Amino acid sequence: MFLYLLITLLVLLYYVITRKYNYWKDRKVPHKPPTFLLGNYGDMYLQKKSLGEILQDYCNEFPNEKFIGAFQATEPVLIPKDPEIIKLIVTKDFASFNGRLISDHIHKEPASSNLFSTYGDSWRVLRQNMSPLFSSAKMKNMFHLIDKCAHRFEEMLDRETQISNFLEVREYKHSGRNDFVDLVMSWKTSKQIVGDSIPNSKTREVKKVSLEATDNLLVAQCIVFFAAGFETSSTTLGYTLYEIAKSEEIQKRVLEEVDSYLARHDNKVNFDCISDLPYLDAVIDETLRYYPVLGMIPRELMEDYTMPDGTKLDKGMRVHVPVYYLHHNPEFYPEPEVFRPERFLREEKKKINPYVYLPFGEGPRFCIGMRFAKMQMMTGLITILKKYRLELADGMPKKLKFRALSGITRSIDGIMLKFIEREGWEKRVFAK
Repeated sequence: MFLYLLITLLVLLYYVITRKYNYWKDRKVPHKPPTFLLGNYGDMYLQKKSLGEILQDYCNEFPNEKFIGAFQATEPVLIPKDPEIIKLIVTKDFASFNGRLISDHIHKEPASSNLFSTYGDSWRVLRQNMSPLFSSAKMKNMFHLIDKCAHRFEEMLDRETQISNFLEVREYKHSGRNDFVDLVMSWKTSKQIVGDSIPNSKTREVKKVSLEATDNLLVAQCIVFFAAGFETSSTTLGYTLYEIAKSEEIQKRVLEEVDSYLARHDNKVNFDCISDLPYLDAVIDETLRYYPVLGMIPRELMEDYTMPDGTKLDKGMRVHVPVYYLHHNPEFYPEPEVFRPERFLREEKKKINPYVYLPFGEGPRFCIGMRFAKMQMMTGLITILKKYRLELADGMPKKLKFRALSGITRSIDGIMLKFIEREGWEKRVFAK
């Protein structure tokens, strides 16, 4: 009796695990047969490769397909490869694909109700209310805080490099700054957040929506604001310094541009640094291509949908936009494994299809803090490079390997660099 029960349970378990494994076969969508329980993402679960690299290898097996199918463990996943299909998902039919994979679980974890993870009308209301924070005027008003941080960073670098030249990389009243903190506290005072719904995918109707400004909702926005503002920028900054240290030619051009900028501005950093250092900006852009912070951008289908070729997809379908694959595809970027900032200078930059360069996403969910991130990274790089030239530390490889289970493209061994004082740095100390 026990044996029969065990066999029945095992059969039921096998059915539950494999019941969706014919999903793509039934729809005649190109895919590879899944490995039992692991699907097509086994190398990630076994900590052999990062998610971005797994998707790159998988997509390369279907060079001529516009989109392909895969399985993440037991669940079917749509992987769009063609820029027009990606445009359809992230922009044109955004209302159908506005979720972030965990829509059914948002309510279970208060921290998940943040701008990055939430979906639908809640996302739209939060986005509408936060977008004005990142206007040019608001960021210009906030720049004095960035400048203050740059001075403190300058002092910290001096202290740290004296120890070693090897570095690894209340009760509240409205302040009048109209910044993120003021915005959150205004929500708390009014007890609600008001905005528009996502347009209906068929009628395009838009309604007014009001969210209750609970403590959990406000805390969730604070968590994602600091996580997205710190972790992603510091990761990109580390990779940028690493690539500058690797190339004498790139470093020479960057140092000349930084010195020229400071000479023109009397050793002061201004808001216009975002647009006044084109080569350094191109180095950052190329870093974001070569090392996209997110190797994959997730989406979720919020309603039944039919692809342009007639393939029918079910509500709840996971979508993995393969950013790392797109950024390293020779069809879009000649010699993709060569770090070449010139791709993002002047006319060359205009040739890049926005749907194959996705470090900040694209469409309505385009990263709200992109310009702010650029501003703080640019200021940090000026602060470092005005005094130090960079070299790789002894034993630091020239090709990085990435952590398998990290959601961010992160180096396994970190980044170790030598900070060496430049001749004449005293002339470039920040003006007080």
